[in-house]
Amino acid sequence: MEEITLKTIATQLGISISTVSRALKNHPDIKESTKKAVYDLAEQLDYEPNQLAFQLLNKRSNTIGVVVPKISYALYLQAIPGMAEIAEKNGYQLLICQTDDNHEKEVRQIQTLLSSRTSGIVLSPSANSTSVEHLLKVQRKNVPLVLFNRDCEEIICSKVIIDNQKAAYEAVSILLSRGRKRIAYLGGPNHLQISHNRLNGYRKAHADFGIDVDDELVRIISQEKEDMIKAIHDLFESNIQLDAIVAYSDQIAQWALVLSKQKGMKIPEDLSIIGFYDEPVNELLDPPLSSVSQPAYEMGVKALELIFKELNSTRFAFQKIVLESKLIIRGSI
Repeated sequence: MEEITLKTIATQLGISISTVSRALKNHPDIKESTKKAVYDLAEQLDYEPNQLAFQLLNKRSNTIGVVVPKISYALYLQAIPGMAEIAEKNGYQLLICQTDDNHEKEVRQIQTLLSSRTSGIVLSPSANSTSVEHLLKVQRKNVPLVLFNRDCEEIICSKVIIDNQKAAYEAVSILLSRGRKRIAYLGGPNHLQISHNRLNGYRKAHADFGIDVDDELVRIISQEKEDMIKAIHDLFESNIQLDAIVAYSDQIAQWALVLSKQKGMKIPEDLSIIGFYDEPVNELLDPPLSSVSQPAYEMGVKALELIFKELNSTRFAFQKIVLESKLIIRGSI
């Protein structure tokens, strides 16, 4: 009996082998009508993929690229071991890249990974990304791509995230329930989806408590140390009344705690502070910093599992995994 291959399906439908391969992987660039025709014929012919042949045809290496803004950030330090565990189980290795939240560096690193024939890419996008063309290129080359932690709505692929709107909503709500009425939101870069989602949660909590948001309390801050310090100084020197801060990241929250104490504020009596990511150092601060904790290790595990599901399946559908976050309450509120 003749072996049914991608070429068999391509020949019968009058399309290219690469189109068949991408259709079976539910690639967004392939029309739905073409996908249906390929699926139906594959089912009819009882097609079974030859994964070894597929890897040889595409000349892929046994590496998975992992691209993150800062390896030193606690979330990534905890997520990468989870990724490494799944990679090793599947006979693969990780190739770790750091963008320093620089878009041009991210583009170069993605190109390097593609040139090295990496089998898949896990990415937490740069805070300063200005285009997604390099990510569309990854998909055009049929390389599995998974976004984790930071989302990007412009890219249709598998993702592992938390519900950032819900997490911020819960952080702001507990402050409002404790009588805090003037809560500042110190947000991340405007074009980061997670920053928008957290701001939406901030606004929704105020609305549900019947409190108007004072837009002067909403500040956008970059992740550079000097910018954080300046923005927080400017907030404190503006003489705007505030009694709490919810920060986009623990780094911002930590500086807010240090600088507020330098100004003679008592934490949490005068000012309550909540950060995001729950870095280990938070417990050592005075007072210990409250923060939204994310299941970083599990995020890493899930991201790599999605890579291998896509690599090992011809009928893979993109998945969005939303993991639960948890507000860790400490002495800063």
